Amino acid sequence: MTKSSLSGLLFRMKSSVWRYKAIQENRRGKILLKKLITVFLWLILAAGIYWCNVSTQDKKEQERVEEDDTVKPKEAVKEREGETAQTEEISRTDALSDTIRVLIKTNGFQGIYHGELKVICDNGLIVEHGETVKECAGGEEYVLDKSSFANASEPVKITGKNQGTVRIVNLKRNAPVSYRGVLECYDTSEGIVLVNELNVEEYLYGVVPSEMPSSYPPEALKAQAISARTYTYFHKKSYAYPQWRANVDDSTSFQVYKNIEETAEAVLAVNETKNELLTYEGEVIESFYYSTSGGYNGGARVWSEQQTLADEYLFETGEELFAKNNAEGEDAYQNFIDNGNPSDAEFGEAWYRWQYDKSLEGEACRKFLKHLYDLSKLQPQKVRIRSQYLSKEKLLEEGMIEDIRILNREKSGLVTGLLIKTPNFMISVKTQHTIRQALGMAGDTLVKKDGAQYTMGDVLASAYFYIEKRYGNTGDDKNAESGDTLKGIVIHGAGLGHGCGMSQNGAKCLANQGFTAYEILAYYYNGAIKSVDDL
Repeated sequence: MTKSSLSGLLFRMKSSVWRYKAIQENRRGKILLKKLITVFLWLILAAGIYWCNVSTQDKKEQERVEEDDTVKPKEAVKEREGETAQTEEISRTDALSDTIRVLIKTNGFQGIYHGELKVICDNGLIVEHGETVKECAGGEEYVLDKSSFANASEPVKITGKNQGTVRIVNLKRNAPVSYRGVLECYDTSEGIVLVNELNVEEYLYGVVPSEMPSSYPPEALKAQAISARTYTYFHKKSYAYPQWRANVDDSTSFQVYKNIEETAEAVLAVNETKNELLTYEGEVIESFYYSTSGGYNGGARVWSEQQTLADEYLFETGEELFAKNNAEGEDAYQNFIDNGNPSDAEFGEAWYRWQYDKSLEGEACRKFLKHLYDLSKLQPQKVRIRSQYLSKEKLLEEGMIEDIRILNREKSGLVTGLLIKTPNFMISVKTQHTIRQALGMAGDTLVKKDGAQYTMGDVLASAYFYIEKRYGNTGDDKNAESGDTLKGIVIHGAGLGHGCGMSQNGAKCLANQGFTAYEILAYYYNGAIKSVDDL
């Protein structure tokens, strides 16, 4: 190898080493750059997580509130009472039979176990217990207590002679009432359980006047009769009380039955619509109804966020803007509540609008927080109490409320998510009925549209409302926030009831406008009217 060739080789070798070092340096630089970028991204992510935790707690609460609500439409009435429905399905033949079994609750519909029953019938009584039969003369009182059950495995059956109605002397309702059919009495360790078995049409004689004033127009009463009959047959698909084979009870958990005596107007409405009920795709629907609409219908979403067949016949009305859950949507709904819509059927009704001034100072605040705490123990999935450091019991020691705000609103205006903040806790409440339970306070007063005062029971009139906050002297600005303590709220509400199905006062107003019963039902439900005999 020549000297020049050797020099060229050495030069190429050095060049290769230099290129290799340059490549390695370049690679190390890229790796270092990647590491720096990774660290930078992690810093951004950490900061984002921190600020997200600090500034979007409300959004997290909203997501929790919007978690899957598993209540199905057929179980909605039990959900309305804060209970879990436990029903037993029965055969289609039995479901479409012409008899129903109704569990009769105690005074004030407070429970199902009676101490003793004092019964009487003008025509006389027949009392059966196994093979033993006792007869009582007309007007003679029969007293049933635990000693009456020689054989506890069999019920005592009481009927009136010659189809006479039986009155329970010591059972208090809004007026003295008497019962058709058979009274079956069961002995239990807690007391006597009473079940009334009778014909469906005769059952409706006792439902219609208890659910709608008999002074309402005939077409409204007929619409009520068809809706009530439909609801009855829907719930005849199962036993709400399987142990006693009772399909329903006589309270607002289902349909109010025999709270007042039968009336000629109600009996006529039932007779003129005999066997007629509402169907969708050939099946009996769950025909909810309620007192008064505030302008829009909540549809099946009143009971569940899940899409079900019920959404097709219990349709929702409203404005999509209301459901945006932002300032624009809240302003729009506030304007709707404040001004109403003169074209609404119930615009002139007293329950169309109402206000509830709720104090949140001192003892009222502590009472409210105790109420929320108790409700969370009964319904832990719907009322959730959270604190970063403190146990739930410490909520009872809080002395102020910082904020109450709506987390979720449906397009009908229905509130389905609520957040209450104290210095150390956040309480989220979901579902319309639980929110009404949370905000309602028995004995408090709200003012209806016509200025009349109403003393509340355990639940707020409806979940169609907006909240005006009072922090002190805020003038006319309903959204002003001055000071650290929320002194109170004014709930501006609309309507009475859950808002699903037929509005009874709406039916009255439509009937007064000339609507027939069938046109009224078409206004509120989607489907076809059929006879029970055709199913």
